[in-house]
Amino acid sequence: MKVFAGEWVQNVLAKLGMTEDESIESQMVSRRIRQAQQKIERKAFGSLDAESAAQWLQKNCPELGNK
Repeated sequence: MKVFAGEWVQNVLAKLGMTEDESIESQMVSRRIRQAQQKIERKAFGSLDAESAAQWLQKNCPELGNK
């Protein structure tokens, strides 16, 4: 969540009292996550294959993988 949406979403969810295992059903939060995903997609030139989303992120956007 941190990589895609940043601290803003994390802070909003914490203020709402949500836990990590709850699903997100907020249009505002979903939109923010979608925008972050699109930003990462634009940065990824020549996508490398991976076995998981986390591995893909680490291979294709290493500057974001350390967060």
